Amino acid sequence: MPRTPTFLVTLLATLAAGVGAGWADDAPSGPPPPSYPPIHYHRCKVVGKPWQGRLVRGTRLPVEGQDFFTWDPVKRRKPNRWWRRYSCDFTIKKVLRVLRKFRLRYPEAPRVGIGDLSRPRGGAFGEQFGGLGHGSHQNGIDVDVYYPRLDEEERASANPDQVDLDYAQALVDLFVRAGAKYAFVGPDLGLTGPPRIVQPLVFHDDHVHVRFRAPRSRR
Repeated sequence: MPRTPTFLVTLLATLAAGVGAGWADDAPSGPPPPSYPPIHYHRCKVVGKPWQGRLVRGTRLPVEGQDFFTWDPVKRRKPNRWWRRYSCDFTIKKVLRVLRKFRLRYPEAPRVGIGDLSRPRGGAFGEQFGGLGHGSHQNGIDVDVYYPRLDEEERASANPDQVDLDYAQALVDLFVRAGAKYAFVGPDLGLTGPPRIVQPLVFHDDHVHVRFRAPRSRR
C-alpha cells in the first residue's frame, strides 16, 4: 500500500490544528452559571391559625435561588438563618412561581428578597426570636417578600424612598393574581389592589407580607 507523502501529513496536521483552534475560539468563555441548592419538598400539614398554630412536615427554603435571595430582618444581612426559612410546600411553590414570573417580565430587575416564613415546627414567632417578631407566621402560610430597591442592592430598604415603587406594585399585583388571601403593604408607599386583599399595615414599608389559603386537604 503506498505511503502518504510527508508534506501531505504535515499539511493535514496543520489544517486540523487550525480547525481545532477555531472551535476553541467559538467556545463560550467566562465562569459557568451559578448552581443553586435544590429544594426538598415535604407534603405539609397546616395546624391551627396563622397567629395560633403550628407546622407539620415543613419544607426549608434554600439560602438563595435564581430569582431570590433570603434576608435576615433581625441581623439585617443575607442569608436568613436556617430556622426562619420553613414553610408549607405549596406556599414556597407559589412564591417561587410569582418570582419567576416577575423575573421573566422584568429581566433587568434585581433578585427579590424573601424574609421570614415560619419556624421548623411553626408556633410562636414573637419578639423573643428577635426584632419586632411576628404576630402570625405560625403555620406555614405566611411569607415576607422584600420590595426591590431603586439602587438594585440585594437588601431590605431602610426607608420608603429607597423602594422601587413600580417593581413593588408589580410584585403585589402578581401575588394577588396568584391567589393571595392577604397582601399587607406599607402605608407610606401608596401600593394598591383589591381592598379585601391588599391592606396597609404598619412596619411593612420594606416588604409585603403575603398570606395564602391552606387547601382543605392540608388542614
